[in-house]
Amino acid sequence: MHISPQEYLLYLQYLGLAIVLEAVFAAAYLHSTPNAELRLTREGNTACALSFGGALIGFSLPLAASIRQSVQLVDFILWGVVAAVIQIALYHIATRLIIKNASRELANNNTAVGTLLAALSISIGLLNAACLS
Repeated sequence: MHISPQEYLLYLQYLGLAIVLEAVFAAAYLHSTPNAELRLTREGNTACALSFGGALIGFSLPLAASIRQSVQLVDFILWGVVAAVIQIALYHIATRLIIKNASRELANNNTAVGTLLAALSISIGLLNAACLS
């Protein structure tokens, strides 16, 4: 298999942008949630690790689909922004309608709540990714 320099450059552009989008999403997500999830995770809070990890996976799924489907880098960035908004909105909807005291439960290391939030994030990420294909 032969990869042209242009194809390799395009690969690096998509990969670099994906990493930047993932980092921006992670920062926005952590800023929008009431708990200090990274600090709590470092302290051994499994519930926060599950919840945040699920959000990262849930965001990565449509990001990967948009890499595959996009025609231009601008398309990829726009779909990445849409995916980020959907993931963050899902967290806030879920913690207000489905699990009312989720922030407190996550801070108290309730792994059932962390797992449910992770599953919701991954589920919406799968649906979002399917809509892009």
